[in-house]
Amino acid sequence: MIFVSSPLKCTTIMKNKTCYLFVFNGYSDWEPALAAASLQQFSEYEVRPFSIDGKAVISAANLQVIPQLSLAELDATLADIVILPGGAAWAEGKNREISPFIQDVLRKGKLLAAICDATLYLASQGILDNIPHTSNDLGLLKEAVPEYKGETNYVNKPAVTTDQVITANGAAGTAFALAIVSRLGLLENEQFAFWFGFFHKPEFQSLWHE
Repeated sequence: MIFVSSPLKCTTIMKNKTCYLFVFNGYSDWEPALAAASLQQFSEYEVRPFSIDGKAVISAANLQVIPQLSLAELDATLADIVILPGGAAWAEGKNREISPFIQDVLRKGKLLAAICDATLYLASQGILDNIPHTSNDLGLLKEAVPEYKGETNYVNKPAVTTDQVITANGAAGTAFALAIVSRLGLLENEQFAFWFGFFHKPEFQSLWHE
């Protein structure tokens, strides 16, 4: 349960859904930040960070993050959404230990969201071959993942949403968050939609410029 205070109203939100957020050494902490904060502060989703061994990790910004869970403790049945942030580890072929869990998440019809180099991992697993998706760059994706076969489904947009998979490029943290909260129906909450508008609506952005 979380108590949310804002200029609009105060509400108590019961946490009855789960967002698993993967953290690992060097992960790009800014990429999932807006999405994670949106879910944790304004929805019934509880954000639960996990690492492969359950031990603390150091993010790309040198922040120590202490996860709540290890990979072995995860239950795909309980996952409503899994978020995979970017980081150099993906291009280095690391983090493959999560593959059985990710496949189980998809088999169970749960939502998977990946940004930046985490999309390289999805491509390496064949997850992107037959669905619309994006990444940092098509050429880089093909070079980094020779086995990738999804070129005809590549969409040159900041973020792309399908029934089960959301992908985004590494410069599109806001678009990534927007795709996630849209897919989960959070924008139906007027309080949240107003707050989130400051991050992406032109009429709000113009407030900061003369």
